[in-house]
Amino acid sequence: MKLSETAVRRPVLTLMAFSALIVFGFVAYRSLGMALYPDVDMPMVTVTVAYEGAAPKTVETEVTEEVEEALATISGIKSMRSETSEGLSQVFLEFELERDVDIAAQDVRDKMSGIQHELPDDSEAPVIEKFDPDSVPIMGIILAGNSSIRQISQLAEDVVKPAIEGINGVGGVQLAGDREREIRIWLRVDDLEAHNLSAQDVVDTLRTGNIELPGGRLEAGKQELVVKTKGRIGSVGDFRRMVVARRNGRPIRLENVAYVEDGLEDRHSLARLNGQPAVSLAVRQQSGSNMVAVAREVKSALDHIRETLPAGYELLVVQDNSEYVERSVDEAQGELVRGAGLAVLVILLFLRSVRGSLVAAVTIPATIISTYVFMLAMGFTINTLTLLALTISVGMIIDDSIVVLENTWRHMQEGKSRLQAAIAAMDEIGFAVIATSLSIAAVFVPVAFMEGIIGQFFYEFGMTVTFAVVISTLIALFLSPMLCAQILKIGNTNGRLYQASERILTGIESTYAWMLGVALRFRWLVVLVAGGVFVASLMLLPMIGKEFTPEADEGQFQVQIEAPTGSSIEQTSLLASKIEDIIATVPAVQDIYTTVGGQYEGQTSVAQVMVKMVDRKQRTISQFEAMRLTRELIAPYSHLRITVDPIARLGGGGMRSAAVQYNLRGDNLDELNEIADQVMTQMKDSPGFVDVNKTSQTGKPELSIDIDRDRASDLGVKVEDLGKAINQLVGGQAVSQFETAGENIDVRVRLVGGDRQHAAAVERLPIRAGNGDLSELKEIAEVKNTFGPVTIERQNRRRQVTVLANLVDGKPLGEAVADVESMAAGIGLPAGVTGVFTGKAEMMAESFASIIFALGLAVLLTYMVLAAQFESFLHPLTIMFSLPLSIGGALGGLALTGRTLNIFSMIGMVMLLGLVTKNAILLVDYTNLLRRGGMDRDEALKKAGPVRLRPILMTAMSTIAGMIPIAIGLGEGAETRAPMGACVVGGMITSTLLTLIVIPVVYSLADGFAEKVKSLLFAQAKQAEPTPELPPEPETVIEEVEPTVVLKRVPRPAGHGVQASNFTPAPNPAT
Repeated sequence: MKLSETAVRRPVLTLMAFSALIVFGFVAYRSLGMALYPDVDMPMVTVTVAYEGAAPKTVETEVTEEVEEALATISGIKSMRSETSEGLSQVFLEFELERDVDIAAQDVRDKMSGIQHELPDDSEAPVIEKFDPDSVPIMGIILAGNSSIRQISQLAEDVVKPAIEGINGVGGVQLAGDREREIRIWLRVDDLEAHNLSAQDVVDTLRTGNIELPGGRLEAGKQELVVKTKGRIGSVGDFRRMVVARRNGRPIRLENVAYVEDGLEDRHSLARLNGQPAVSLAVRQQSGSNMVAVAREVKSALDHIRETLPAGYELLVVQDNSEYVERSVDEAQGELVRGAGLAVLVILLFLRSVRGSLVAAVTIPATIISTYVFMLAMGFTINTLTLLALTISVGMIIDDSIVVLENTWRHMQEGKSRLQAAIAAMDEIGFAVIATSLSIAAVFVPVAFMEGIIGQFFYEFGMTVTFAVVISTLIALFLSPMLCAQILKIGNTNGRLYQASERILTGIESTYAWMLGVALRFRWLVVLVAGGVFVASLMLLPMIGKEFTPEADEGQFQVQIEAPTGSSIEQTSLLASKIEDIIATVPAVQDIYTTVGGQYEGQTSVAQVMVKMVDRKQRTISQFEAMRLTRELIAPYSHLRITVDPIARLGGGGMRSAAVQYNLRGDNLDELNEIADQVMTQMKDSPGFVDVNKTSQTGKPELSIDIDRDRASDLGVKVEDLGKAINQLVGGQAVSQFETAGENIDVRVRLVGGDRQHAAAVERLPIRAGNGDLSELKEIAEVKNTFGPVTIERQNRRRQVTVLANLVDGKPLGEAVADVESMAAGIGLPAGVTGVFTGKAEMMAESFASIIFALGLAVLLTYMVLAAQFESFLHPLTIMFSLPLSIGGALGGLALTGRTLNIFSMIGMVMLLGLVTKNAILLVDYTNLLRRGGMDRDEALKKAGPVRLRPILMTAMSTIAGMIPIAIGLGEGAETRAPMGACVVGGMITSTLLTLIVIPVVYSLADGFAEKVKSLLFAQAKQAEPTPELPPEPETVIEEVEPTVVLKRVPRPAGHGVQASNFTPAPNPAT
């Protein structure tokens, strides 16, 4: 190749060009961010509306249905799911992937603005959030001390939180377990009745008597004064002395009908660290920021904050996701280095030359470092997938240089100089190098552009491999031949070790040549055997489990606890503490961090226990063994709903962590619950299912107030006013604010505990009638104890109940899905009820479909590239016959190592298409070269095979060596990468062994078939041609001709003179 020859003849230019690229690569590496996985842009929007004190059915009717109806008209919605619980409505919108999430979120805001007036007046403003994978907290911090929870909360709110939120890259800090200060007005029913007052009278007084209004402007001469009317309460004591009403000229003060308390808000959540009360802070990063860098800055800021804390306070980091990310990335980088080292060792063993190995070894760091430039330009990060891409590229990176090196080596052994050998080698195999690189690019470009979430997930992976292959091709075409021409040297070939190894390699070549000759004599038998091996390998499929992604041992897990319906936060906390004590007995547990309750009311029966284990190197049991042991130990607490889950890496958007999520949809909630219970019963009896549960619960205690509308109308009481009064008295309502020291503190009105604990007390609530008289609630409504749903779930505006479960004992997700489908079929779903899988099962099905499509597209593109390169429709099919030969090894690798068929192993199979065709290209390309030189087909095959044997073995073994550290999968996060490694190693082994025999046989058969087709077509064309008419034969006339003597000169031996006898007469042609 002319350009390669230029690079060889101008070594300084070549060296400087690639050195510049490497320098830019080092600079780019320092600027690349670090993450566990690539950013995935999921177009999801969440709408949250809080309606304090409202029962789930009320929230569903007055809030959820209104929101769903408004949002349903937005274009591009893929699905709409809602969860309604006490005082809370959440609607989760998933849009089509091509929908811009920012525009979608704005459409949602516009729709919500349009229905704001239709929502209850007491409901809070809707909170609209876009889904963000970075919304999962990257760090959990605990603030504890030997003081009151009020002081700890104030310190967390005023000192710790602002300091962390001011760090660049921190998106927000959410507190849990804290309690804010609140002025609490506890009304007494008896005193209200005694003074002829209603709750609304007190509320009106608080609202109108604690206010500051503008008074306009006053012009006084040359001055203009702003007029303020100051009516704010100045102290808590002033609240007590407020005049609520006058009776017989005597003032009735607030302290006469209520207790006024400077206290704390109701406890919605609490936090504990190893059993001690505390306040927790969950730190979230900004979207797109570097998690590891942000975590380092936060920990540095915590060191400074600790110096300012009062004595007796502790500020501890109890959860740090960046540590696992850092360890995973370090392990992936270690696999990259180990794989590269093994690949270089393979080359050294084959070439037995340090200089030759150096030429190939330079390719690896040069390519990887240069690839960082393109990664930075594309906005990629250093994550486990981009590092995995670089690691699997090691074999492909070095392959082209191996081919160049081996070919140059062979020409030098034939007596050429280094310069001549390098130029001759590139003239011979430059075409093959380009063809193999294009075929690999044709494989990985479809991977980068797969549809769906999986396409976004693997985009950086596919593009990184493509960049690496392009750069390695440039290095193989220009840098490698230049280095060969400069430093390659054939060492001592007479050494004992060299001679021994050469005899081994020569023996392998001779044996292979003999086997190839036999195979070419029994071609159809070879094809039948290869086909039989392929069919037999497919029988391994039922033995290999299917799942979305393998679970990784991160050294931490969570235990979700749901106490009996209606449990108070104190009761839930007590139950959670018992679970904590049990978990503390599990080996290798380091810290236990618990939160009870949640951000909203109605979540008091929920607790979450985060369990952190000691470092992986310091424990003898895995995270999954610890989770299994935890389930066994907490089994006696069967009356609680407890699940043990790994930490979810993707959060927000209403996503659940359960492995199995089976959704039953219909209109009758009771019917759905009945079917769900039947499915759950069968799942609990089936091995492999644990933590079996469902989203719908009934039995939540409710106090139902049925209003007699006729009686209310007679008394002049509006239903809306009655509902507000009940909410104020029973649920409590913030009616004003108390300003002190620049802080706004809520003023909340509520009945004292004794007047709202049972139905009889609530019946006595004083209600102001239309004529001004007071009536008790029981005169207008019936108060009774009932039970209602805890949570109401809807999907696309239909009721839904989801059955949830986790898997143990190695049960694959694909098998679990099939089992649940069989259970549902056995039960028989009634008309109008449908069952579908969501969560990981849905993502697995969509991902597998996308990968299979990508594989088909890769096959098509590879064929087109090879057809264009070889200018043949037939030879690409011969080359691609090596793909099915690798499938058996890939499945065998998964079966032997106990790995599953998941998105990583399936991407490994797509990779094999590019890897295995490289060897076939080398074989077919050299065979064609020999045939163009005039060699017979079978002879060309017999010669091409042994000549290309060494480079094929070197490239295959270097690729396998580079993947072995991944396939072993021992480090942090290796569980996800190991299936790909096992798949590639197994596929490469079988493909390499079979390709060397089967591809020449298929080539011979295909070429013979093509020749027969050509002959047949030629014969048919010949027969179709019309027979030309011959002219009449001329009349033969015999004439007498004079004899003619023709003298012919005969050469004689040198040194003799010319003699007449040297001329002999030739016969006359005419005679």
